[in-house]
Amino acid sequence: MKKYLEMILQKTNEFINYKKTDKEEDDKSHILHTIDLALRKNSGVHVIFLDKNFTGDIVKYDRDRQQLIVKNFKKSMTTIIRVHDIHRISLVPNNIREAQRKDIRLESRKFKK
Repeated sequence: MKKYLEMILQKTNEFINYKKTDKEEDDKSHILHTIDLALRKNSGVHVIFLDKNFTGDIVKYDRDRQQLIVKNFKKSMTTIIRVHDIHRISLVPNNIREAQRKDIRLESRKFKK
């Protein structure tokens, strides 16, 4: 019971003093680290931002404006995402990227017939 009350007291102090900024800074550093890793590995990313999501290759990362330009694997759509809008970002495995590229080739053959 004592530990339960201590936990409630700690959560109340965090709520009143608003000490959640450390976690937000950790999330931002994780997002920036993942962006840097994707650029170095030339890997695709899946980005969850605002109420949307997008999967594709990073075309450009503008550090001054804190923007990420991502083009989908089909190369038919591009989006600009602000870094502070990103909730979650993860690398896409190469086999998924290749599978989506193979689907593009199959669709183009169907239209030619």
